[in-house]
Amino acid sequence: MFRNLLRPISGASAHWQNRRGLSYVSSHSVFPATLYRFQVRPESPLFDKKFDRDDLEWEDGIEVANDGLVYPKISMDVSNGALFMPNTHLMQEFTRGSYDNYMEAVDNGQPAGRPGYLSISKGTAIPKSLTLYRERDSRFTLQPSQPMTLQALNETLTDFYSKFSTSTPPGEWLDKNPYHEAFFDNSEEWMDL
Repeated sequence: MFRNLLRPISGASAHWQNRRGLSYVSSHSVFPATLYRFQVRPESPLFDKKFDRDDLEWEDGIEVANDGLVYPKISMDVSNGALFMPNTHLMQEFTRGSYDNYMEAVDNGQPAGRPGYLSISKGTAIPKSLTLYRERDSRFTLQPSQPMTLQALNETLTDFYSKFSTSTPPGEWLDKNPYHEAFFDNSEEWMDL
C-alpha cells in the first residue's frame, strides 16, 4: 500500500523539491504598506544589544560593530534598525506584549513615558540615509543605508518620525484595531493599505 510513496520521484514533479524558496528580503525607498511600531517615547530608542538592558525592548537592541558604527544587517536573531510591521496578528502580539511590559514597569515605579503606536503611511518616501528592509513575511526594519554611529542613527530616525509618522496612544490604537480584525502575517492583504 505505501510502496509507491517510498519510491523516488522522477520527472517534472520531482523539481518542486529542489526549487529554491523565494526570499522575502528586499529593500525599499518608500513604505510599501502602512507600517507600525510601538514606542514608549517619541525619540528612537535603539540601543547596543551588547549591553543587556532589561528596561528596554528586546526588539530595539541592535549590533554596534567594534569600530563604533551600526552597519546594515539582516539576520535571524537581530536586525540593525527599527522594527516595523503591518497590522497583523504577530505585530499585535509583539506590541500588546510591549505595552503590557511598559504598564507593569510603570506600576513598579519606572517613570512614565509617552507611549504610542507610530504609523507611517504607504508611499512615504524614505530619506537616502535610511533603507527599509523587508526581512520576513511581515517584518520590516528601518536601517542605516551607510554605516553610522548609534547616536546618529537614533537622531536620524527621530527626525524621520517627527516629520512623517503619526503617534496614537496605545489604548486608542488597540480599541480601533482589535486583534481579531488583524491580518494574517503571510496573507499580504495588508500590502493594499
